[in-house]
Amino acid sequence: MSRTVNLITATACILLISRSANAYIDPGSGSYLLQILFAGLLGGVFATKSMIGNLKSAVSRKLHPAKNDDITNAR
Repeated sequence: MSRTVNLITATACILLISRSANAYIDPGSGSYLLQILFAGLLGGVFATKSMIGNLKSAVSRKLHPAKNDDITNAR
């Protein structure tokens, strides 16, 4: 808990002491950040879907080993 308080205090001190940066955010930055967010969400959905498929396949092989062997040998 004290580590979190120290981090918040240090961040607040840095923000209050720092000078003006005279910087701006490029208009294209918003679309870039949105693209990163969207790609991360879709990548997460794909990874989750793949993991669930692998888990289902592993459970199916454990529960029905003879049935899956017949399918594999038929190919």
